Amino acid sequence: MLALVLVSLILMFADSRFGYLQQVRFYASYTVTPIHWLSEIPQSVSNQLADVFRSRNELLEENERLQEELLMQQYQLQKIDHLSAENQRLSELLNASAIVDDIVVRAQLVSESPDPFRKQVLINKGTAHGVYEGQPVLDADGLFGQVTSVEPYYSWVQLITDSQHATPVQVNRNGVRAVVSGTQGSQHEMIMNNMTDTADIEVGDVLVTSGLGQRFPAGYRVGVITSIVRDPGQPFARVTVVPTAKLDSSRNLLLVF
Repeated sequence: MLALVLVSLILMFADSRFGYLQQVRFYASYTVTPIHWLSEIPQSVSNQLADVFRSRNELLEENERLQEELLMQQYQLQKIDHLSAENQRLSELLNASAIVDDIVVRAQLVSESPDPFRKQVLINKGTAHGVYEGQPVLDADGLFGQVTSVEPYYSWVQLITDSQHATPVQVNRNGVRAVVSGTQGSQHEMIMNNMTDTADIEVGDVLVTSGLGQRFPAGYRVGVITSIVRDPGQPFARVTVVPTAKLDSSRNLLLVF
């Protein structure tokens, strides 16, 4: 053992003084280089795999975050579209109320009648707001209906297309007077009663309230003639009228005093 130590010391002294073992170390380093490479492979592979999984997780997290942001932006866009459309409807209602000479109060539709045979809606105004039975109701586009039942804070409005409702009208083009009535079924349309084959009416004529019967003030739009069927075997023509009021979609209404 002592001999090995002495030999080692002598070799170290000789190498440091004369460089005898420089070539040996040089070739030895070539010999062990593949061993170093092999020893580093597991660590390198591990680091690369970790980078791959880290990148994948980061991409998944970023994708999820972007999806959430997109969902929120779509939600906000829907609200913006809704508010824009609602502002447009309120603007139209404001313009309509400016044209009306009578006193008007704004009301809002809150429900529809569950009875499929009655075309009625519930509004958020009642006797506490001065509402009375028979009161005309408009939307931004024309005559909507008539109040038929009043409660303290709510009222039922019968639509002009209800089969039990009739409206005195006149043709805006020439003043021809008539009465239009609602129809059965779910469609919002009316018929013009007792119009002879020779009556001066045309498809596209606009009908307005005539003021007769003292139920509706004169001049409010009611509907447009969409069909005229003249049968020589029948005494009267069948005239179909579509209301100008948006009975299916209007929520903001006007009560006329």
